[in-house]
Amino acid sequence: MSDVAGRTTVDKRPRVLCVDDEAAVLDSLRRQLYAEFAVVGVESGPEALALLQKDPSFAVLVTDMRMPVMDGATVLARAKAVRPGTVRVLLTGHADMDDAIAAVNDGNVFRFLVKPCPRPVLVDALTAAVEQHGMIEAERELVEHTLRGSVAALFEVLSLANPTAFARAARIRAIVLEMIEATRPEQAWRIEIAAMLSQIGTVVLAPETVSKLNVGLPLTPQEQSQVDLLPRHAESLLASIPRLEDVRNMIHDQTVAYSQQVRQAHPAAGHVLGAAPQAGTNVATGAQMLRTAVDLEALEASGIHRRVAIGVLERRRGSYDPDLLAALLERAEPETSEPDVLQLLSRELEAGMTVARDVTDSAGRLLVGRGYQVTESLIERVRNWRETTVVSEPIYVIIPSVAGGHG
Repeated sequence: MSDVAGRTTVDKRPRVLCVDDEAAVLDSLRRQLYAEFAVVGVESGPEALALLQKDPSFAVLVTDMRMPVMDGATVLARAKAVRPGTVRVLLTGHADMDDAIAAVNDGNVFRFLVKPCPRPVLVDALTAAVEQHGMIEAERELVEHTLRGSVAALFEVLSLANPTAFARAARIRAIVLEMIEATRPEQAWRIEIAAMLSQIGTVVLAPETVSKLNVGLPLTPQEQSQVDLLPRHAESLLASIPRLEDVRNMIHDQTVAYSQQVRQAHPAAGHVLGAAPQAGTNVATGAQMLRTAVDLEALEASGIHRRVAIGVLERRRGSYDPDLLAALLERAEPETSEPDVLQLLSRELEAGMTVARDVTDSAGRLLVGRGYQVTESLIERVRNWRETTVVSEPIYVIIPSVAGGHG
């Protein structure tokens, strides 16, 4: 928007998306609501859903019930899946009352209004809807930042306390972050948390097995059977933590092959552990990213170059999401190139650097696993180590600008 002097101003009115197949109705809504709301009108459900998918800024969706292409109840149900934070309001006639009540009972509608709706009633309803949207967004921000911060702190403590067990998780997380950056999925923070916690089940493994995993050595059949159960152990360990339902499902479902996920896709009414997650959902995307990252890291740990390792996964037809493999291949360095690695003394470490090779003490004990991102806590820990043990130097690191800045 611009003022009379031509200066750009910020429109602070809440954004409302209105859907009606009659252009005259949309014009009327714009005129009635102009003072309080920034109204955008579209004439069909598919247009509204496409706009919601592209633009997250709408606080409220208002739709008519009777429309030829897609009725209002269907629009609201699908809008809930596409943009759950946008509050949904239904405009309906008396003849549509049963459908309106069903939409409310299904949880797809915040309010329904009977036409013709007086302006004061409409404004009051939309004002309440905007307030509801504000509460939803505030809770989302709180959950996202608080939960992610708590898990990040837990991950750092576990990585420092047991570097052998959690070195893999750091490398798996880095691969997942590459896929997230390439594909931009919804609620990427939940997928990142799943990657950070994906190896928490390793606490049940023998130290020798964990050490083999860390360097990509072959496992005995018994060890492999124990490793195959890690997703189940992780899901069990996380079961009592609230707000981690999707994360637990991602970790559990990483065992599901991509072709099985697509073939057995089921309605998204509710996810059941052990059933193939519906292709295209956030849980399914996260599960496939974990599956790809875990197996790719295992190949790289054995000394196989990234591009060759991706080729190995590609030949396992139907096992991995081909789009994720393509995204990783596009970002992979040529086989002949090596990352720019610096050799530093321990006192020269800076936060944000990525450890390129395992850091050990003079007795060969692992202190920090490769792939771990240096933090202030690690720097303090290394400072304390120097007083009691001999840290093998130099330490090989990749600087943030080359590492891609993942954190």
